[in-house]
Amino acid sequence: MLGSFKTRMLIVIVIITLAGLAMQSNNGSREVVEPIIVYVLKDYGVEKKIATFVHNVRDDRSIISVSGDAAMQVPCAYLELTQKYGWYWDPAEQKQSFYPGLSLKVEENTLVKPVMAGKVARISSDSKGRTVLLQHEDEVYSLYGGLKEVLVEEKDEVELNDTLGKCGDNLYLEMRNQDGPLNVNYLFE
Repeated sequence: MLGSFKTRMLIVIVIITLAGLAMQSNNGSREVVEPIIVYVLKDYGVEKKIATFVHNVRDDRSIISVSGDAAMQVPCAYLELTQKYGWYWDPAEQKQSFYPGLSLKVEENTLVKPVMAGKVARISSDSKGRTVLLQHEDEVYSLYGGLKEVLVEEKDEVELNDTLGKCGDNLYLEMRNQDGPLNVNYLFE
């Protein structure tokens, strides 16, 4: 129903705005709004999610809290970010092109870990190497391409400290949800 992150975020902004206006008014709406806010904070675990976010930011700069209890990390040690997510000028095509992921130059046999905990949805192979597709919460997917060896199997549950496989000299990383590719450039800044 409300699967899109953008839709859910818009609804939250509208509710917060209306609650703020109601809290400022001098009529009896404050008595109605205040218990609802307390209920949402208590029953939906907002305090726990904020505490998890603060803990992740404070303890480890390579792990980033993304929503609630979820955390993200850089998938491997890398030498250089060779292609960022987004629009770029393609000299071969002589036009603007869109790159839906990231390309990292890495040392051969670099161990690759998941950016978030999830479940191995698919393992495939092409001319550039093997690919692992993970499914995370909220229908978010991450794809790891350019692997020369895969150390997981389909349907395996993986955590942040698990190893997905070993790289060749380049790792392709892409994340997407039902709306399309997601920008993960911030992981590498």
